[in-house]
Amino acid sequence: MKTILIPVDFSEPSNNAVNYAVGLSNNQNLSQIILFANFYITLFEQIYPSADFVQLNEDDILKQKDLLQGKLEKLRSQIQKKLNQDISIKVALTEAPLLRGIIEIIEQENPDALFLGSNNHDGEISNIGNSMIEIAKVSPIPVFIVPPKATYEPVKNALVACDFKTLNHVSLLQRLHSIKHWPHPKLTLLNVDPANKHLLPEHPELEIKGMLSEILQGYDYELQYSTDKDILNGVLTFADQHKQQMIIALPGVHSFLYSLTHNSITEGLSTDANKPVLILK
Repeated sequence: MKTILIPVDFSEPSNNAVNYAVGLSNNQNLSQIILFANFYITLFEQIYPSADFVQLNEDDILKQKDLLQGKLEKLRSQIQKKLNQDISIKVALTEAPLLRGIIEIIEQENPDALFLGSNNHDGEISNIGNSMIEIAKVSPIPVFIVPPKATYEPVKNALVACDFKTLNHVSLLQRLHSIKHWPHPKLTLLNVDPANKHLLPEHPELEIKGMLSEILQGYDYELQYSTDKDILNGVLTFADQHKQQMIIALPGVHSFLYSLTHNSITEGLSTDANKPVLILK
């Protein structure tokens, strides 16, 4: 990664994602952080009064926009002091809805990863955190989810949640190489397999191990299995018990994050206080 895009709304979860990105940038010698905020006023808000009987006029809208731009500039100034001198910060403000604005910024700036702060329901709730699932689904680039209590530390161990039903699923691990300038932590590949299919004679275990040795050249890795019937619980429990610092999820139907709208998975991502989640695309 050389450029990180971070949607911000100045909430605690959003600020924590920024702080994590600052630590990562300094440690990995990244080149740029882009802070993005959206200022979207619906036509309804401009025509009809609010619950407080306040109707926005053009001057009110301009004042709110200037205020938001000022907050962005202040945040840039604050984190610039924490960054290495060769790392630049860019701010962007669009008037599009959040999802559309993020896609437009990605198309314009071509960042390597999108950083999102997830909500902790015991603390301040972020609007971006509330939209985390939708953002992760539409993003064309890897999404890095930063839990509320996560602080940056160099990642030496990472857990990759896998589904090795067929050899085609194994090949998805090539996506790891799409993230440039990655520090190459030791990988633990976890296949949650409650039916113990990997023990059956027809399971292509030898072929899988052969493919892994080719795909994961340059990585130190090991292959593990879990028999937990709850995929999310199996992944998170293994990560806790084996002191994994980060969870990496493969894309599409092969990811344990595929059913992101499922309540238990949403809750798991929001309340797992220590481990960031990297969703490959």
